[in-house]
Amino acid sequence: MRRTRWGTCAVSCLVLVAGCRTLGGPQVAPEQDVNMDPRVLDEFREEVEEYVRLHEALLKRVPTVSPQSSPDEIAAHRKKMTEAIRAERASEKQGEIFEPPVAAAFRELLRKELASPEGPATLEAIRTGNPTVEGTPSRQNPNKEVRVPVEVAVNAVYPDSAPASTVPSSLLLKMPRLPDEVKYGFVGRALILRDTHANVILDFIQDAVPDPGRPR
Repeated sequence: MRRTRWGTCAVSCLVLVAGCRTLGGPQVAPEQDVNMDPRVLDEFREEVEEYVRLHEALLKRVPTVSPQSSPDEIAAHRKKMTEAIRAERASEKQGEIFEPPVAAAFRELLRKELASPEGPATLEAIRTGNPTVEGTPSRQNPNKEVRVPVEVAVNAVYPDSAPASTVPSSLLLKMPRLPDEVKYGFVGRALILRDTHANVILDFIQDAVPDPGRPR
């Protein structure tokens, strides 16, 4: 991804403000406790903010929607946004956002959290909605679950029909806060970062969950 350097303070403030946005207006966010090297943390924040700027620029190129838009218009808008993101990021590779030092920091964070007394509960929460563990009810037979395969790859589309994993709040408080445009998730043991609007996987850390026996 092309690098656009901002001042560390400006980037940090932008991420914090974006992460606190809610539909109900300004609210006091829970205090973060991110234990990462400041340089690594700033690097990750810069990459995320660079992506958000791209996201906002692409929004101006696709048909707009409003509360009065029809379901078909909303679906068309989302499809155009998905296509635009994938086209613009066609050359992106794994590790462009989760750069090696950043990926190592996330792996260490998860290792410590899962080794703590709360580790079993955290791991169980990660399994909730994890598409390699859970399925969705079949239309033909609601009592039968269907596993929807999710490709873990940069620029892959996360299927609407697949469940989305839970990232427990206790873990989110230890992870860098994200703006509304992106979110964390788990697919198997991989930690993914995806666009919340277009459902595109932006980057991932393979085997971020240290226990090879779970959550598969």
